[in-house]
Amino acid sequence: MSISPEAQPTTRRVAVLGGSFVFFAYGSNMLTERLRERCPDARPMGVAIARGYMLSFSKRSKDGSGKATLLTTAADGASQEAHGVLFEIPLAQRRKLDKAEDHDKGYRRDDGFVVVSTDGGKKITASTYLARVEARDENLLPYDWYRALIVAGALEHELPERYVTLLRDAVVIADRDAKRRERNVLLLQRTGYGWLLEGRA
Repeated sequence: MSISPEAQPTTRRVAVLGGSFVFFAYGSNMLTERLRERCPDARPMGVAIARGYMLSFSKRSKDGSGKATLLTTAADGASQEAHGVLFEIPLAQRRKLDKAEDHDKGYRRDDGFVVVSTDGGKKITASTYLARVEARDENLLPYDWYRALIVAGALEHELPERYVTLLRDAVVIADRDAKRRERNVLLLQRTGYGWLLEGRA
């Protein structure tokens, strides 16, 4: 399966609000409680769209599964959009997020990623993380709990129903590491989304 080339790094600086920065989450970090495990003071700002991108689970994870990334859509193909959530995060907590996202190895941080707010259509420059070319594998699939975290975040922030359906339809695999799965199931249960792994998703 062919994919479009990765978006090129940009030198544009991320929008900074005082001592904080704007972060665009499109994967499991959309779930506020999940992000706050990494950045305790993260504050949701609203929903936004990354135009010309599509969600892919092709980022190779240390646990052997596929994690989320955004890929640019082919120039000759239909225009696509990836939905996500904007958060304000203190600059002092950026390093924690970099570490969680395996910055400089698996993901690269793009501090000039432009998205469009769904509230008024304003363009906003934010930070986000995109998988490096060498860290991608199209044959990978996400774990069921990982998909559930993403769907939970989409539901929490009321992303469009059609997009939530697209997320729910993603093919998944079972995680054989019982402790890791239990840890993430507990997070889902704590946030009221445990039902996503109970056959009702």
